[in-house]
Amino acid sequence: MKRPILIVAVILVVLVGIRTIMSLGGPDDKQLVREALKESIVASKEGRPGGVLDKLSKNLTVDGQSVGSSSQISQFIKSSKPDIEVVNTEPVVIGDEAKITSPVKVKFSLPGGNSIDRTIEDVTLTFAREDSMKWLIFPSKQWRLREVTTSSDITSLVNPW
Repeated sequence: MKRPILIVAVILVVLVGIRTIMSLGGPDDKQLVREALKESIVASKEGRPGGVLDKLSKNLTVDGQSVGSSSQISQFIKSSKPDIEVVNTEPVVIGDEAKITSPVKVKFSLPGGNSIDRTIEDVTLTFAREDSMKWLIFPSKQWRLREVTTSSDITSLVNPW
């Protein structure tokens, strides 16, 4: 009877030890936000929606409006492989929120052969530290894009006329 309890105790100690080691000496929040942005941009350009969706908050809004469903976002990324360049990637981190304000260059193709190549000035990307899981078993926090605000009408990208 004592042996199963001992095994469970050892497993718990090992898991707590691994979790502690993972939390020590990691990159700072600014670096984590820049990495989240970079990884999602690379995945977007390659047409890998999973790499992008993992970095988007479930409550993502663009200029105050909710975006489409995950399947719509996924289909758009697969079909148009948007190429996005954020000119200034230096975040300002305050608590569990980080903001990047920068011009953003956007290139993608639409069905029917039309393509979009525009620069949008004064875009603010707001990231939030949200609950996630690391290696499917360890509770963790991850920086995800929660809000995008612009000084211009983003719908003009899709319908410029």
